[in-house]
Amino acid sequence: MGIPPVCPGMMQSTRSLPAQLTNKHPIVVFSVLAIVFSWGVWSATFSVTVPRSGLGMLGIGLGAFGPGAAGAVVTRLRGESVRAWFATVFDWRRPLRWYGLAIAIPMVGALGVAIVVFSLVGLPDSSSLGQLAPLFVFNLLLATLLTGGNEELGWRGFALPHLQQRFSALTASVLLGGVWTLWHIPMFVYDVYPFSPILYAAAVVSFAVILTWYYNASDGCVLGAVLLHGTINAIVNVPAQAVGGAAAVPVSYAAILAGVFAVLAALLVVYYGPKTLSHRDVVRPRWTATRSADGSASSGRFNSQHPSDPSD
Repeated sequence: MGIPPVCPGMMQSTRSLPAQLTNKHPIVVFSVLAIVFSWGVWSATFSVTVPRSGLGMLGIGLGAFGPGAAGAVVTRLRGESVRAWFATVFDWRRPLRWYGLAIAIPMVGALGVAIVVFSLVGLPDSSSLGQLAPLFVFNLLLATLLTGGNEELGWRGFALPHLQQRFSALTASVLLGGVWTLWHIPMFVYDVYPFSPILYAAAVVSFAVILTWYYNASDGCVLGAVLLHGTINAIVNVPAQAVGGAAAVPVSYAAILAGVFAVLAALLVVYYGPKTLSHRDVVRPRWTATRSADGSASSGRFNSQHPSDPSD
């Protein structure tokens, strides 16, 4: 019996199936890969240790690289240059004020939370605030580099510009906020987060709107988004810590966080409008290759040009 001939077109089609899928549905593939990677790391970690241990925190941090790893894999499967994508992610060339703003915005939100908390509980002792300063600096470094900010390599570095190719900035923020919330499900399953998932989801969507405004206004500064995310994670619990913990607050601390940051996000939407959430245009993928009619990558051109002084 003779061996049937292999059709070259069939081989090419089979080899290109991953590329076809990622070309048509990059965000779906990205989301699945991010969840699989992160959940796998977290499940393996929490099966041998508790989350709040040193090893547990290391596992949480490693799992937080899942979105970035997913972004790199999808970029590669699409036939695009991972190096060009990394170049956009780590492009730090922005005026210093954008990095200052990445710290200032979360501080404004934390100040709003503090006003609510202190009006309910009373002003904390000044010495307790002084004791929290070194802890905040440590948490800022930890949250920026390992337990929050590193997520931004994928969320704002990959997913948001792709979503903004099809949707308004506000819609892209809500969609990304939904994926971002689902990605955190193991934190509730393993009791890392001791608060309402619904309130957490509301807070995350608000954070997503704020980060979209920052990303578009800064002309796609991912490293600034990394710093903003890390600062949010480090500072949002400071008001509660100042009064002895969230249990000392007579109402849900998560509700206060969600409410304050929802107001801040709503102000940005009203002022800038839902289309771009900025006085600038939305930022779309700049690392993508030029594609032929069949969706294959024909070149790996990368445009990293941006105004030397983005302003908003």
